[in-house]
Amino acid sequence: MVDNSKNNYISIAKAIGIILMVVGHSGCPSAVTKFIYLFHMPLFFVCSGYFFKEISNKDALSTFLTKKIKGLYVPYLKWSLLFLLLHNLFRYLNITDGAFYHTTEYIKQFIKVLVMTDYELLIRPFWFIKELFLASIAIATFSVIRYNIFPKVSTPILLIISLVIALLTKLIPIIPLIGDCSLLFLSIAYFYLGILIKKYKDLIPFTATMMIISFLIVLLGSILFTGTIDMRFTSAQNLTFYFVISVFGILMVLSLSKKIEHFSIKHFLYYIGNHTMPILALNLLALKLGNLIKIWIYDLPMDYLSAHTVIYEHNTFFWPLYSLIGVSVPLLIYILYNRFFSR
Repeated sequence: MVDNSKNNYISIAKAIGIILMVVGHSGCPSAVTKFIYLFHMPLFFVCSGYFFKEISNKDALSTFLTKKIKGLYVPYLKWSLLFLLLHNLFRYLNITDGAFYHTTEYIKQFIKVLVMTDYELLIRPFWFIKELFLASIAIATFSVIRYNIFPKVSTPILLIISLVIALLTKLIPIIPLIGDCSLLFLSIAYFYLGILIKKYKDLIPFTATMMIISFLIVLLGSILFTGTIDMRFTSAQNLTFYFVISVFGILMVLSLSKKIEHFSIKHFLYYIGNHTMPILALNLLALKLGNLIKIWIYDLPMDYLSAHTVIYEHNTFFWPLYSLIGVSVPLLIYILYNRFFSR
């Protein structure tokens, strides 16, 4: 059922974000990839922060943590264990490459899944779930501390502190169980940005002019950016530039979402935005269908099926089909499962 609240444009923004994620996996032209990767994943953290409510006591914190465990950790666990269970089957069918798992490997991977330090290759986008889960816990915990001990510390200050720590931790080795701490604190910074956008939403001009100006800034940023454009792998030298450009990308999507609310396509995007989890989990597997189609059309070797993420040969005009498959097939699987099996 569609939420009829005034925040529906956030669902539209999430839909745009998840569609752009699939496009980024489709083997699209490098210029498109660079543009998308400047903001599409930060957008999801901002959307999560948008709905965050300050927590002032331990009981509210406990309720919040329980909700996040059910809403983030449990789905992470279910999907990760499902893909782990199917690892050898996928390898046998040439859907993935690499080694078959024996009992020892299964046990090791099972433990890694429990502590959120690893996941199967076909579910690689779940790094986002891990970072969102950890960022949510950190922000909720500090919300209680701030309310009771540091009430004068404002959200903008916390955002800046998070960015500074993200920069500093780029120079520190990866911490066991947590992973790249710079990514965690960058995620926290975007979460705080979402809180700020919610607080000052009436002062932000989500207009066509804002959308166009933001688009041009992101486009220019994608041209000028040097190094890897990826929220996970941005270097310390580029992190600040990445953050600033991503803010304009987020404003661009939110402005576009506001405009889309006036068109009937909004209902379709509401559904996508409210069901991002199956797309996040299944899009890489769904892209294998695109690989099969390409193998059939161009008479390619069946070994190409295991290509990750897509077969890049003959892809100039094929990537839109990959994108369509990566969004529609997971949703179709989700709909069929709920209709025929979930009961």
